[in-house]
This record gives sequence, C-alpha cells and structure tokens, in this order.
Amino acid sequence: MIATNELTDLKCHKRSILEPLLILLAPYAPHIAEELYQQLRSSKVLPLGEDLGGASSVVDATYPQFEEKYVKESSKTYPVAINGKTRTELTIALDATQQQVEELVLANDVVKKWMEGKPPKKVIYVKNRMVNVVV
Repeated sequence: MIATNELTDLKCHKRSILEPLLILLAPYAPHIAEELYQQLRSSKVLPLGEDLGGASSVVDATYPQFEEKYVKESSKTYPVAINGKTRTELTIALDATQQQVEELVLANDVVKKWMEGKPPKKVIYVKNRMVNVVV
C-alpha cells in the first residue's frame, strides 16, 4: 500500500514499474492482480511497445529478481528529546558521525525553540535509537 500510494502521488503510469508490482501482488490478491494485469496488457494510456514477456496471465509471468540496492536503507528517523521529553523527529544518515548529528540537531528550529537560547550541557546520541539534548 505504501508503494501504491507513493506511485499515485507521483502520477506514475510506467508499465516497467507497474508490471512487477502486479506480479508481486498476485500471491496475495490473485483476482484483482489478474484483472489489473489484463488491463495493463491492453492499455492504450500506457506506453506501447514494451514486452510483458508473452505471459497471458499474471500467474504465468516471470517473477521479478530481487535487487538489494533498492531495499538498503541509508537514513533513519530519530526521535529528538529535550531534557528527556520527545519534541521532534529528524531523519539522519546512518553513516553520520556523533559530531555531525550534534550539529544537525542543534541547528533544528524546534530544538532551538525548546532550548530557549541556553547552551546544551550534553547531547546524548544513541546510534539507531534516539538523540537527547540536556539543557
């Protein structure tokens, strides 16, 4: 559903993206996947000339190959707490150093508001868990 919602927001109508999505959906919702696959095969809205592999049914279609590069995460959303109370969330790269995280957190507008101009006594960064700023 997340992928479908994001593709809808992007107004994606590319056959090369929708076909593998339908094939992946088939084991979970075979009837609707088959109906959509048939519409995709006969669609005049989508670009023509792309080969669907000659499969007349979604069941006969070749299953897409897994590619790890598409599922590898490069960032994480961290909760940011001020004096132990969560005030905001920030998305930070997984390879960020402690110093980079501190700079990013202290530059955030919400964190600045809750610090009320006071300097931080300590910034606690627990990798893959959370960030806490002690004022």
